[in-house]
Amino acid sequence: MRQTHQGQRSSTRADLRAVLIGAARRLRAVIVDGVKDFLLKLRLTFDRASRQRADATDAWHILMIDNLLPDPLFGAGYPRASAIVHSLVKGGYKVDFYPMESTPDDLLRMNRAFAGAVRFHRGEGARGLRRLLWREGDRFETLFVSRPTPMKALIEALGQPSGDHDFRSVIYDAEAVLSPREVRRRALFGLAWSEAEYQAALAAELSFARGVQAVTAVGHGDADVIGSVLDVPVFVLPHPVTVRPASPDFPGRQDILFVGRLTEAASQSPNVDSVQWFTREVMPQLDHLIGTKYRFHIVGRVEAPEIIALTSDRVILHGVVEDLQPLYDRCRLFVAPTRYAAGIPLKVVEAMGEGIPCVATPLLAQQLAADDIELTTGDGATDFAEQCARLYTDVVAWRIARDGGIAHVRRTCSPAAFDRVLVNVLDHVLPA
Repeated sequence: MRQTHQGQRSSTRADLRAVLIGAARRLRAVIVDGVKDFLLKLRLTFDRASRQRADATDAWHILMIDNLLPDPLFGAGYPRASAIVHSLVKGGYKVDFYPMESTPDDLLRMNRAFAGAVRFHRGEGARGLRRLLWREGDRFETLFVSRPTPMKALIEALGQPSGDHDFRSVIYDAEAVLSPREVRRRALFGLAWSEAEYQAALAAELSFARGVQAVTAVGHGDADVIGSVLDVPVFVLPHPVTVRPASPDFPGRQDILFVGRLTEAASQSPNVDSVQWFTREVMPQLDHLIGTKYRFHIVGRVEAPEIIALTSDRVILHGVVEDLQPLYDRCRLFVAPTRYAAGIPLKVVEAMGEGIPCVATPLLAQQLAADDIELTTGDGATDFAEQCARLYTDVVAWRIARDGGIAHVRRTCSPAAFDRVLVNVLDHVLPA
């Protein structure tokens, strides 16, 4: 019995010792992390104007931070991210790119695409970003941060940028403001927000961007929303799109085209909701107006079961297509039946630049700031079907819509205008 009690006391002491050792290690980690955070902030809050450059001709060094690598195949704003990187490289800036996550194949593809002109880092989440800034943070004149998750990760690493701190230049690329989209989504699916709930959500979405030196938005609508919340200069940086000089005319074209990623439920994916609405509500009315000889071509990654179930001899799922030009040239009409969305619809702008007329919802025309000559709209299933039928059968109306779309792209989305806006943003945040 005595030996048993001694064994129990020994076990208790061992357990206590293990607990104390564990607590000490955790305390040490907290202290070490705290010291590192403090030193990191000291390194990143010095006055840039006082830095003496060894070579006045050195290019400014920019660290871009995003959820994923800037691969146009990812869709969802990443073609624009790719354009930003290309524009920076062309402008003579040094560029590092940190994705929050990546795969070895993604990195290999990007290194090949940019031919070594950009240093791509392996995506290792918020901790990887913190390590990168700890090791090399003082090499970068400015941080260009896209989307909410990377911005939150930066805040964790540096502390909240605000007027009370003298952090280095930080540009926040809002890419798309999500709260207005959420209002429309909830209204469609019976979960409507009150105005107070919407304003609270919008303030929360943009709160972490307070104190940055500049914000870029993809469209004027988003810029106005951001400006209503943040007292920060907002620059409109849309997708750059090049107009194709010549494309096939009306004769010889047939069918209707949709492009977009279809990977979630309709209540979470504007594209899935769009395709379902078009096939269920618009196509039956369009069939009555023009017959059933046309086919509906759907391009993009398809994972949603409800979209896969639509496959038929008239609804064709192509999956991911790297070269869309043959389909742009073959189809007579591009449709964007989007009922809720954020940002601006890149695929609509690209289609217009390729010389294929588009029918969209009024929401997308508002996002693009396009008038009814530049972009044909249909409000509701009946009107949408009627506008599709008009452009599909009337060669004069088709050509007017094509020319209007091309004029819009040239006016608002030229690569030269894109480059100028990006230079203006950097001139605003970088020291003279």
